[in-house]
Amino acid sequence: MDQSLCYHLALLLCVSLLVRRILLRSVKNLPPGPLALPIIGHLHLLKNPLYTSLESLSSQYGPILYLKFGSRPALVVSSPSAIEECFAKNDIVFANRPPTMSGDILTYNSTVFVWASYGHNWRTLRRIAVTEFLSSSNVQKSASIREEEVSCLVRRLFKGCSGGGKQKVDLNLLFSVLTKNVMMKLATGKRYVEEKHANTKVERQLFQEFKQLFSASLGMNICDFIPALRLIGYKGIEKSMKELKARRDAFLQNLVDEVRLKRTNSSPSKADDGTLESEGKKPVEDLLRMQESEPEFFTDQVIKSFVVVSSNAFSLVYLCFTIFICGFEEMHDLYMKA
Repeated sequence: MDQSLCYHLALLLCVSLLVRRILLRSVKNLPPGPLALPIIGHLHLLKNPLYTSLESLSSQYGPILYLKFGSRPALVVSSPSAIEECFAKNDIVFANRPPTMSGDILTYNSTVFVWASYGHNWRTLRRIAVTEFLSSSNVQKSASIREEEVSCLVRRLFKGCSGGGKQKVDLNLLFSVLTKNVMMKLATGKRYVEEKHANTKVERQLFQEFKQLFSASLGMNICDFIPALRLIGYKGIEKSMKELKARRDAFLQNLVDEVRLKRTNSSPSKADDGTLESEGKKPVEDLLRMQESEPEFFTDQVIKSFVVVSSNAFSLVYLCFTIFICGFEEMHDLYMKA
């Protein structure tokens, strides 16, 4: 009797939740979409590659589609006019990224510039990035660094081909080292991989260490869609992210401390006025100078977040450059085979 009562209560609860979901959907006047399953939502409808699944659903339900990825609602917009409505007229509504596990852990609780929520903090970080680091004058001042690193790359290519015959060249490694060296030299004035370590195990080891620290995905994972999995430590995803954060934070803190010590040991006039020599401005030095005037805002965490952003930006530049060299069709074929 007790088992039968529990069964009927559970059935009644499930039916009530289903009816409630249907009623709430009609009250909210949500866009059309397929019926969602409990817990997983529409995740079962998504296949690789993702864009083909979304295209198929959009052709069936229309240019504005409502989906649920687990517990996360998602809006799929494929109409140009609707996209303009979202990102031109209602851009502030869509400005914030959804909270994610990787955002909480790897971006200092989503305080990194590109992950921060729209508001005073985001506007301040954006103003600093645009006026201090991305202005035309600062980009011109750093041109010598980029020219020097590209020259170093060309020397390596010529040296590798000087033996005659056909030579294999690891362009993935060369371009990655190029972007990392430019990033580190712009940020701190020091190359990440010295030229004397070219074509050695040291270079590959440093490259792999940097890749492990800064190439982690900041996208969403299954624990973001089904929060209960995070509570039980599913596959150790959260634990791995926290370990990565500790190693990355130690690396960045050493970098900031090194630049701070170098700045302290330099002449007082240069440290005070922020002027730099012919090698160009160093963003970390500028941020440390700002920290002296506004220590409450320009914490070490903010400084480290700018380095994280620059790392992701240079990785994107490298990806675009690779697509430009190889051609879009070839890259698409490689992706489909992967």
